[in-house]
Amino acid sequence: MERDRQQRERQGTHQKAPRKTPGNAAQDDWDDEAQREDEIDPLSRADAVKLLGERALRPSRMTPGKVVLAQVIVTLLSVAAWAMFADARAPSAWSALFGGAVCFVPSGFFALRLWMARGQPSIGGLVIGEAIKIFATVALFVLVVVLYRDLRWVPLLVTFLLALKMYWVALAIR
Repeated sequence: MERDRQQRERQGTHQKAPRKTPGNAAQDDWDDEAQREDEIDPLSRADAVKLLGERALRPSRMTPGKVVLAQVIVTLLSVAAWAMFADARAPSAWSALFGGAVCFVPSGFFALRLWMARGQPSIGGLVIGEAIKIFATVALFVLVVVLYRDLRWVPLLVTFLLALKMYWVALAIR
């Protein structure tokens, strides 16, 4: 409380602190905490480097387009593996291709959406794009299950998960 009074004096807004009574003690504590939160200074670049390290502040080399490209490559490698080593080669390879496509097609549209909005990025645009990506993924899964009669679940899901993990690989490469 004394520190808050001293800060107000330095700022030139010296006001008499309200007296705490049992009825308004919680409200005063809440106000004091809110005032302290307003006084937090952002980190300078030097402080951020000291805290996080120089590497954390460098821009990432991985772009959304590169992540989608990595998903396509992993999908094609998985399709080739399922086509060579599976018992039912053609249905397994097609299932693997569809599993990867369920991942990289919505991701590609999301990356395209990010690229088109690069001049005016917004949090709302990211949220809407991510929601569209999730709904598109679910819709593609439903389409594959309904339309492809020779579906093999293991290749579909394994390839989907491999392509999905490219986000983690991109974070690691950063």
